[in-house]
Amino acid sequence: MKEFDLFVIGGGSAGMKAARIAAGMGKSVAVAEERHVGGECYWAGCVPTKAMIRAAHVWRQIEQASEFGMHVTIEKADFAEAMAYKDRAMKRVKGDSPLDGGLSRLGASYFPATASFEDPFTVRIGDDVVRFKQALVATGTLPAVPPIPGLAEAGFITNREAIALTILPKRLVILGAGPIGLEFAQTFHRFGCEVTVLERLPRILIHEDEEIAALMTGYLQEEGIRILSGTELECVEPGEQYGEKKLLIRYQGADHSLTCDTILVAAGRRPAVKRLNLEAAGLTIERNILPVDPYLKTRVEHIWAAGDITGSPLFTHVASYAGNRMALNAFTDSQQPADYRFTPRCTYLDPEIASIGLTQIEAELAGFDIVVSNYLLTNLDRAILHNDTRGVVKLIMDARDGQILGAHIAGPYASSLLPEVEICMKYGLPVQAIAGIMHAFPSFPEAVEAAALRSPFV
Repeated sequence: MKEFDLFVIGGGSAGMKAARIAAGMGKSVAVAEERHVGGECYWAGCVPTKAMIRAAHVWRQIEQASEFGMHVTIEKADFAEAMAYKDRAMKRVKGDSPLDGGLSRLGASYFPATASFEDPFTVRIGDDVVRFKQALVATGTLPAVPPIPGLAEAGFITNREAIALTILPKRLVILGAGPIGLEFAQTFHRFGCEVTVLERLPRILIHEDEEIAALMTGYLQEEGIRILSGTELECVEPGEQYGEKKLLIRYQGADHSLTCDTILVAAGRRPAVKRLNLEAAGLTIERNILPVDPYLKTRVEHIWAAGDITGSPLFTHVASYAGNRMALNAFTDSQQPADYRFTPRCTYLDPEIASIGLTQIEAELAGFDIVVSNYLLTNLDRAILHNDTRGVVKLIMDARDGQILGAHIAGPYASSLLPEVEICMKYGLPVQAIAGIMHAFPSFPEAVEAAALRSPFV
């Protein structure tokens, strides 16, 4: 029976990072992945969706070209060709990586198959059983589908099917107004689809600062996207036309109905553990996650978990960080807890959203005496020159010493504006550190500087 120092189940960002780190230390490593190396991010998440978002943004810019003195006639707007661009972009991102993600070059083994626990020290892969000293569960998550009567019978898609469409839906209803749902909403709407977003909670982007979420609601509605927050979807029925779906909803205290051609479910995620046989290893899913301690160990001493399955923030960079941390904790004396306090969070709408740390409400509930400094992009020279002044930079600071507790940005290139804030937060630098450095003119980072300069600590 083969034995490995580390057996990794799941070839996404967390699993592959841990495998590469451990293999680089000279450990015997194996990775089992039942789909494709790369995980949800590469195949159905970050990579394809950002290519689609870019294509939709270009379509939008061409529609507005007259503002820049360019008067064009659009001969053809082909959704299938835009999706072909997405496929080409994915291949360029992947490059020449082999099917095993380069594991063999590191001396690691790769099993393109499902792995399931036989007991706390062995896993089965097809007809083979292998033994391990340490194991990492990094299988990620799958789309969660709410138990709505008639939904399964009517048919629906998730992000996995949405990125593979070649025919544009005419009328699309999206269940869920989180980052995934809204990115698809804006993208498909810009391609020419009629889009309605249903959200059970009182507002969109429930994990973002309330002010940012309100701004984005207005921007999306201005584009023509219908957003119905505080809505209960009661059931789905067949429509009058072939393939049509009728949704019965409860909105603002009254019953309504919607009809569409396609339903996209973006209502959260669930652990991908169906064939893992966790019980054989002494593990169970609790509250929709596989629980770990701060060092990423499960309740079984030599079995670890990292990435989305643990309930950590659902970002590729977080999973990669956790995989690295797991390998170091398992095979070195550098025992450190995973620290997600300074996780940058980005939603790739137009304008983009970027945030880090506490929202205003979270800071107040935590008992901080806070100071808030806002700077609207309507006052930013670069935004004016860019012809897009939508957005705001919002800094939340401790009133005692100017330490930044959170930053929330909406605007063009917002995802690129967080690093200086993150450095301040991680290394304990007050807001004066941002206000005291030179920012290029004209540039979007000046908005962060301007927000810092408006604080009472400068």
